[in-house]
Amino acid sequence: MSTLELIWDAHTRYKLWSWTNGSTHYVAHVIRRLNGRPHIFTVRIGARGTATVPTSNTDECASVAVVKMASTPEAAEALAREAQVYAQLAGVQGIAVPRCFGHFHGRVGGKEVVCLVLEYCAGFPGEQMQDPHRQIMFSAYALHAQGIMHGDLLSGRHFVKSGRAMMILDFAAAVPHHCLHGKRVLGPDGRPGRGVCPELAALEQSYGVYRRSERHSKRGASDDDDDLEHTRGRGGVYR
Repeated sequence: MSTLELIWDAHTRYKLWSWTNGSTHYVAHVIRRLNGRPHIFTVRIGARGTATVPTSNTDECASVAVVKMASTPEAAEALAREAQVYAQLAGVQGIAVPRCFGHFHGRVGGKEVVCLVLEYCAGFPGEQMQDPHRQIMFSAYALHAQGIMHGDLLSGRHFVKSGRAMMILDFAAAVPHHCLHGKRVLGPDGRPGRGVCPELAALEQSYGVYRRSERHSKRGASDDDDDLEHTRGRGGVYR
């Protein structure tokens, strides 16, 4: 069992529990709402007994994370589904999707409190990534290899740069998926062929090698980064 002490201010703190992520005991100080969303907050987070445990919301020794709170039973169910997706994606957390610190529960003032705590991912202004379209496809294939189809990647709102990786966020529309893309399969006529996954095939049309080569011939490679900054600014990412 893991625990989370979520500290809002000098007078308000929540003590929550999770049975999803080992036995780490976290302390998190709330920084602010994320982009004005009433149910999503940034925090400074660290594990007890380590040098990363924060003493305030300005303590830079601690990592920045995102806390998604549920204020209704429907929102709590949605967070539970998203937590299940992150559990299935444990093998690619920090590589293609954010790290998940846990799905925490508790009671505060007689009311149930539920939250999902995720690594905060955001590209820095001016930061450039070598071949971002290749990284997008790498992350999308990583999801499918773990048995998950995102369901809304074509909107472009759910990709965000994090160091050298391209993270995929928001799994509200995700479903279990046995991906046969590119694999040898038998067609309806019994003849062998190659499987086609609608999500990956559509992404390849936008971000795959042929599309990427076409863009590089018409513009500079750094323009791809400009596209992604514009995309990220449109959509909000964490939901």
